Amino acid sequence: MSLWIRPASLFPRFVEEALRDFRQMERVMFTPLYRTIPCELKSEQATGETINNDSKFAVSIDVSKFKPENLKVNLDGRNLTIEGKQEIKEENGYTMRSFVRQWVLPENVDLDAIKSSLTDSGRLSIEAPKFAKPEAETGRSIPIERVSEKQ
Repeated sequence: MSLWIRPASLFPRFVEEALRDFRQMERVMFTPLYRTIPCELKSEQATGETINNDSKFAVSIDVSKFKPENLKVNLDGRNLTIEGKQEIKEENGYTMRSFVRQWVLPENVDLDAIKSSLTDSGRLSIEAPKFAKPEAETGRSIPIERVSEKQ
């Protein structure tokens, strides 16, 4: 076990946080009506967590504001995408809510064993086991071959 954090494991989280900040900045700068939206709608609609350890890769997000039929989970190669889109029509207009979250799955994830589940409380979970690491071979001795030098 290493005590050092691998920079590659931090990159997806960094990108995710940066994109969230840019989306929020875009809303504030380019949508004058955004300032009139209630605070609970301004927060991220799909908050969640990612687990990437030696045994599995798992994603869990809160999609309680979405109906199951308005959610999609897709896998394209190693790219996992979760999308939600919902339109609620009302007498005086409509409300639209959407999100897209994407992850690049690690190389050692078993793509054929990915499973998704949705709880009654609106928690969407995607989980995929990782292939077992091959056991390290035990050390061995390497014989030294004597050669004569010719000049």
